Amino acid sequence: MAEARISTLSEMGGNSLQKLLANDGDPRCLRTNAMLPHDAWLAIDEAVIKVAGQRLNGIADLESHGLVRNIPGGLGARYDFWQTVSDDLSAQQDMVGITAGAENALDYGESQIPIPITHVDFRLGIRELQAAQRNGRALDTTYIEGAVRKVIEKLEDTLFNGSTVVAGGNSLPGYFNYTNSNEVALTGGWTATPANIEKDVTKLIAAAEADRHYGPYILYLHTDEWVDLRMRDSTAGGINYLNILKGMAGIADVKPSDALGNGYIALVSMTSDVISLAKAVDITVVEWESHGGMQSNFKVLAAIAPRCMADYSGRCGICFDNNMS
Repeated sequence: MAEARISTLSEMGGNSLQKLLANDGDPRCLRTNAMLPHDAWLAIDEAVIKVAGQRLNGIADLESHGLVRNIPGGLGARYDFWQTVSDDLSAQQDMVGITAGAENALDYGESQIPIPITHVDFRLGIRELQAAQRNGRALDTTYIEGAVRKVIEKLEDTLFNGSTVVAGGNSLPGYFNYTNSNEVALTGGWTATPANIEKDVTKLIAAAEADRHYGPYILYLHTDEWVDLRMRDSTAGGINYLNILKGMAGIADVKPSDALGNGYIALVSMTSDVISLAKAVDITVVEWESHGGMQSNFKVLAAIAPRCMADYSGRCGICFDNNMS
């Protein structure tokens, strides 16, 4: 299976571009339906939903917390942007409410991120498709499920580690390389010294609170640190450290992620002023013919980008360490 890659709309081709323009950027218009019957497309869409439910983790958390911005324009939506406002206003008190107050001038900042297309391509021969239909076999969605997994893994990696795509001078950072994320020096060494687990997470929470972000937090760990959470604290009635962390004020959940490197840990405040997901096109599958109709080509694609944010003063609810091991 080919690796998922990220591209721009201009690579899609002239005919496809004309169809997209006529359908407000909705990639479903690229489904020709010439090769596949309606029930086959139902099987494809069910495969996408099934795999996404299994493998999405960090992105699924944003969706479950309502941190999704649906961007109009489909594949034609190339950027998302937002403004920050300075916190220079001051309140005053008096008994009449008509005393002239200070006239504060507000400063505005603007941020912008590209929304790349993450996609995987594969192809099937017409003889294979016709044989399946003639014999009454359901469409084998193995290829599609594999391609969806690759797209999901790339999206998860982008959320945590950012993308290499730069468009119009704008980059797409993730939790670990966003300029305003708070890097916190943790002790680590959890396997040898389990008592460091609670102490380190407390440091992450303190850093978030110092930037005026109070949760709900989700804590993401590399699988090595996740294994350490199964250890039990003998001084706390034998409860394991996973339950200790989940019981800490502000912690909504604790999860492992395949997108994290060894020794990486991130605490993220699940609020709209910290992180959201710009979604122009959800994960979908399109199909077109080539080679005189003898081959059916498929593309699993999504136009989704994480939006890491800070306020005008650079305060951010993302805290991390990448050197715990």
